[in-house]
Amino acid sequence: MSMFRRACASLVATLALIALAAPGASAHTVEYRKPPKLSYVALGDSFAAGVGAAPAQDACLSSALAYPRLIARFARMDLTMAACAGATLTDVTNNQLSALKPSTDYVTVQAGGNDIGFEPILRLCGLPGNDATCIGAVKVAAAELTSSKFADDARTLFAGVRARAPKARVIVVGYPRLFSGKDCSPPAEYSAAEQSEMNATVGLLNQRLRRIAYSVGARFADPTAAFANHAWCAKRSWINGPEHVVAFHPNALGQLLGYAPVVARKFF
Repeated sequence: MSMFRRACASLVATLALIALAAPGASAHTVEYRKPPKLSYVALGDSFAAGVGAAPAQDACLSSALAYPRLIARFARMDLTMAACAGATLTDVTNNQLSALKPSTDYVTVQAGGNDIGFEPILRLCGLPGNDATCIGAVKVAAAELTSSKFADDARTLFAGVRARAPKARVIVVGYPRLFSGKDCSPPAEYSAAEQSEMNATVGLLNQRLRRIAYSVGARFADPTAAFANHAWCAKRSWINGPEHVVAFHPNALGQLLGYAPVVARKFF
C-alpha cells in the first residue's frame, strides 16, 4: 500500500472515531441507534479556508480541499465554514463568531499569521540579496508575538468562542514551518538565514497560540511534526512555492495528509 493510501486509511479510521467521542455517546447508542449528526464550525484565515489547495469556491477563497471540509466529509458532520482569507484574530472575533451556536459540538479556529504580517514578509524576503532587511522585518514580527496586544486579541477570540459555544470542543490550530533549508525557485530567493529566522518565528507563533488556547480550556493542534519532511523544496512538498498564485500555503496533500489528521485527532 502506498504512503498516500496508508495516510488516507489512517485519516478515515481517525475520523470514524469522532462520532464515538461525541458527548453522551456509548457503545449501546452507537450499536442500536444512528448517532445524531454533529455540528462543526470552522473559523480562521486562509490556511483554514484551504486557499491554494483547490479552486476558490466563494469570496473568502475557501476550497473544497480545506481540512475542515475534509474532516466534516469523512466524519459526516454538519459543517459551517466561516474561515476567510486575510482574517486576523480581531477579524475572526468581529466577523465569524456569529456562525457559532450554543448547540455547536466542535469548533476549530486558526488565526494569528496575518496579525504579524507574514504574507508581506514572505514577499519582502523573496527579493534577492535582501537578508538584512528580511531578517529585520521577521524580528519585528516576532516581537509582535510577545506583545500584550497579540495575547489580548487571541484570548478575546478564544474566550469569545467559548462563550458562544459553551459545550463545544474547541481546537486552536497552528501553522507549519514552511522552509526546508533549500531554495529551489528561480522567481524568488530565500537564503538559509532567512528561512531559519522565519521558521523560528512560526515556532514562536505556535507557542503563543498554544499557551493562550490552554488558558481558556481549548485544545491545540500543532502541524509542525506532520509537515517536517514536507516543507517547500522537500522531495514531497506539501507547501505551494513562490511560483504559485497562492504562495506558501498548504497544497492539496498538505490539507489532506498534513492538516486533516492532526486536527481530527483533537476531536476526541
